[in-house]
Amino acid sequence: MAIRGVLFDWGGTIVRDDAVRFTAPSAAVASYAQKRLELALQPADIERAIQAVLPDYRPGETETAPHLSCVLGQAFTWLGVEAGASDVDSCSRLFFEEATAGLEVYDDARALLASLRYRGFSIGVVTNAIFPAALFAPRVSQLGLAGYLDTFVSSADLGRAKPNPEPFRKALTDLRLEPEEALFVGDTVETDIVGAQAAGMRAVLLERSGQARDRAGSLVIERLTALNEFLGASGPR
Repeated sequence: MAIRGVLFDWGGTIVRDDAVRFTAPSAAVASYAQKRLELALQPADIERAIQAVLPDYRPGETETAPHLSCVLGQAFTWLGVEAGASDVDSCSRLFFEEATAGLEVYDDARALLASLRYRGFSIGVVTNAIFPAALFAPRVSQLGLAGYLDTFVSSADLGRAKPNPEPFRKALTDLRLEPEEALFVGDTVETDIVGAQAAGMRAVLLERSGQARDRAGSLVIERLTALNEFLGASGPR
């Protein structure tokens, strides 16, 4: 069956870095707590609390996904602070904005997305993150990618993380695609490749290190634009 849609991992595939950085985000939450909640909390207090309540994550093994608002709510409780839902929501937005402020789109990702859109492919993202898709939306727009993506699925919204097939299935449902009509591209075997294949999709491993090597059951590329050779010059039939 012909490929009609392409799904991508986010960090390390589309953008240079989606790692959660705690220092600046924790400072933003501490500042909010000082000004709005009149609490003498320091950034180190917030960071310590988040680390204490954040579940361990092991790629390929962990299939449950925390949500940022729950993490921050539990962090405040761990600190002995009563924070209302509106305060947790505000802190979540501040945390996300600081944590993702340095994201940069790979040049080859921007080029490929533009090419896929022009040729009529459906496009989406499936990412493991503590941030819900609603928080990602304005950042995606700021990065100039909103016009390329038809769906953005975050594990935080589902409570299930790759390699669990549920996030992949959600994206396929959003795009109205059968698994065999979609291709998934990611940079981690344990989560991206294993998860996509569990959902019945074909998978491509992106190894930007320049040390691409054969992987059983998946195509390996060093740059996203190499997908054009696999997909061909025309669009989906």
